[in-house]
Formats: sequence, structure tokens, C-alpha cells
Amino acid sequence: MPNIEVICPCCDNILVVDTFAKEVVSHRERKKKESLEEFLKHEKEREKELDSKFAEAKEKEKNKDEYLRKKFEEAKNNKDLKDPAPSIVWD
Repeated sequence: MPNIEVICPCCDNILVVDTFAKEVVSHRERKKKESLEEFLKHEKEREKELDSKFAEAKEKEKNKDEYLRKKFEEAKNNKDLKDPAPSIVWD
């Protein structure tokens, strides 16, 4: 026999009822609908969070570029540096 889904008038959850045994087989919470104001509030919070993450990543990349540029200039100006020994032996 098929099961039917019924909305409980007391708790407003969905009850799954076995029509043959006439028993509640399971229940689950009903998704609550968000109001438009709540949705907009969540989206603004999400937007602020994403903006801060983007700004943080942008600053990190900017610092990385400056760091690499500085290291390159130091290496270019240091005439005492020699080429490193090869790490692969071709024998």
C-alpha cells in the first residue's frame, strides 16, 4: 500500500502515514519560507563577507608581487651569487 504525506496541524511538520497499518512511519520538518526582508538581510551579509574575502585575496596577491619583485632585485644586484649545482645527475 502506498504511503501518504499529511501536514500535522499541531507541529506543522510533514507526517508520512502507512495507509495499510494506519501508523505514522516517519516525520520531517517542513521547510519554513523566508520572508523577503530576511532573504535580503542574508544576501547583504553574504555580500559583505564575499567582499571582505575578495579584498583580503587582492591584498595578499599585491604583497606577493611586491615580495617577488624585491627578491628579484636583490638577486640581480648580488653579483656574488653563483648558479646552483644541478639537482639531476645525468650519468
